[in-house]
Amino acid sequence: MFELFKQKAEVVNAEVYSFNNKTDVLNFIKDFIKQNISDEVSKSVVWCYSEFLEGIDLDSLKKELPQIEFDISPNSANSAKIGINQVNFGIAETGSIVEISDTLAKRLCSSLTEIHIAILPCSNILPDMESLMKKIDIKAIPYMTVISGPSRTADIERVLTIGVHGPERVIILCVENF
Repeated sequence: MFELFKQKAEVVNAEVYSFNNKTDVLNFIKDFIKQNISDEVSKSVVWCYSEFLEGIDLDSLKKELPQIEFDISPNSANSAKIGINQVNFGIAETGSIVEISDTLAKRLCSSLTEIHIAILPCSNILPDMESLMKKIDIKAIPYMTVISGPSRTADIERVLTIGVHGPERVIILCVENF
């Protein structure tokens, strides 16, 4: 299922990486932040608290990477370059990720930043939308969005433009042993 998901996600210009465990994902994220955000830039990464962060010493993480902000507001997300959150499902048929949320912070991380890093447990990759609809109670969900790669539009003179209404890059980190 992962291979099909990866193939389809890359067709819509998402970047997909596979990891065996949370430690490997965290190391990837740390390296990515160090390579893409200078130390002088303050609070350039917004990270929505999720199950993934359970058991991680957030104070130590903030000392190592002072660019990270866990207290997310519209202003902090709008000025951040990178937004990190955990998404709920992946859809192999389309390479899309599904974000179910009852908090604004989670949505801000995936919609206002230039780069969206989505953490996805491999066990939550489903074959198709029909499988998703069987798995969730749509009436009980306050907010759900399906994200298929970076934001793109061809509204202006039918010229494709990336990142106008959302992230320019979507990076999906699939974790095997969550």
